[in-house]
Amino acid sequence: MATASTTHGERRTDLTVLVLVALAARLPAFLASRHLTFDDGVYGASAVAMRAGAQPFRGVFSSQGPLHLPLIWVADLLGGRTFNAPRLTTLLAGLGIVTATYLSGRLISDRQGARLAGGLVGLSGSVLWVTAPVSSDGMAVFFATLTVLLVLRWRDAITIRRAIWLGLAVSATVSVKALLLPVVIPVALVLLAHRRWTPILVGASVAVGSHLLLWLPWGPVNVWDQSYGYHLEASGSLTPGANLAKVVSTLVDRDLPLLLLLGATGIGIVAARRRGSHAPSGGPRLTSPDTLLLAWLAGTLAVLLLEHPLWRPHLSHLIPALALLIARHRPSKRVLLVLLALVLPYHLTHLWDFLHPAPYRGEAAATVAVLRSLPDGALAISDDPGIIWRSGRVTTPDLVDPSVLRMQVGQITTDTVLVAAARADVCAVVVRSSERWGSFDDLPRGLADLGYHVALTDDTGRVTYVDDDCDPG
Repeated sequence: MATASTTHGERRTDLTVLVLVALAARLPAFLASRHLTFDDGVYGASAVAMRAGAQPFRGVFSSQGPLHLPLIWVADLLGGRTFNAPRLTTLLAGLGIVTATYLSGRLISDRQGARLAGGLVGLSGSVLWVTAPVSSDGMAVFFATLTVLLVLRWRDAITIRRAIWLGLAVSATVSVKALLLPVVIPVALVLLAHRRWTPILVGASVAVGSHLLLWLPWGPVNVWDQSYGYHLEASGSLTPGANLAKVVSTLVDRDLPLLLLLGATGIGIVAARRRGSHAPSGGPRLTSPDTLLLAWLAGTLAVLLLEHPLWRPHLSHLIPALALLIARHRPSKRVLLVLLALVLPYHLTHLWDFLHPAPYRGEAAATVAVLRSLPDGALAISDDPGIIWRSGRVTTPDLVDPSVLRMQVGQITTDTVLVAAARADVCAVVVRSSERWGSFDDLPRGLADLGYHVALTDDTGRVTYVDDDCDPG
């Protein structure tokens, strides 16, 4: 019989290995000299703007919850405000997701199942996509997974103190990204199962109250307009069928090992039920691990199917629940090894951009060189702000997020860009997307009128404009 010290030793060993593997998979992206995704550039540029004194929502546009940019600011500070410091947020979130998933697995499965769950999320393409570059999804998935860990640990004995912690965990999740709201479902199931109104009311009050409290430093109107109103205004008609197709295609691209293991697990469950040997649920049906995980998964999937537009990074929200379900009802070791061996080359190929990120090349490298040659203190703006960030430059706070959605709701227009370009300290405008600023037909003439000339261009329509008479002061 294993002793408590043996169990703790096993956990330390397992977590050490899992965290080191997850860290090794993420370090190349953490140290990458180029920006890896659009969001990586947006939030990297946001961190630099906050270094310069701009505040979230009051100056720096933020489409996420009121806790998101403050966490990036803290990580940037802890990282010494170095070149890659903003990525510390998601690097730590990725390691946290692995840790929380493993510990959850120890509660609902055996040691092998917990290690499998931790390994799946640690090397998941969908999770790596949001925990190697800077993103909001990575941090939100960590808080959601932490919340479920607390639910699984406390499901048989809810106290007021535990209800407070659950409320804070839910608040942290939603305060980073509202799309992770389905994590409240397993929390509600556990609280309702005990039929005690005091913990329910306390937990709900703490969740709502602490979330709203985070609005106050930045102005409730600003937070609502940027975190919620903006998304509601930008959303289009529902496309659940198209979204489902995107869910499947994304999992095939980024998480084929997990998808195949999920299929094998489902076949095993059906076969076990036919033999009458299926494992017990592990407690009262309402609070059994299967019910809690399936409720979390179903709620998350429903949100994704109803979201418009659905972005592929949001598929990371499904991975911890899927990994834990696989770990709990996993197929035999032989099936695991065969499936993983078959798809490992495919998986590594699809993750190569993050496992071995290349530096800027060609036109992008030339653009960086132009930006770095600008006078000291010069600002630059772009429809792909990552190239400004990785050039060591600062962009204007209101244009750290030049997304298509902001254009669709009229927040960014030709005039918006020209007003920013007219600032004396802005010395360059970089257009890199035909869907964003490249779609402004009157922008080139407007920049020419302001004194900008074309310093660099290519046959794809990417153009770098420079104002030689700017005055950074």
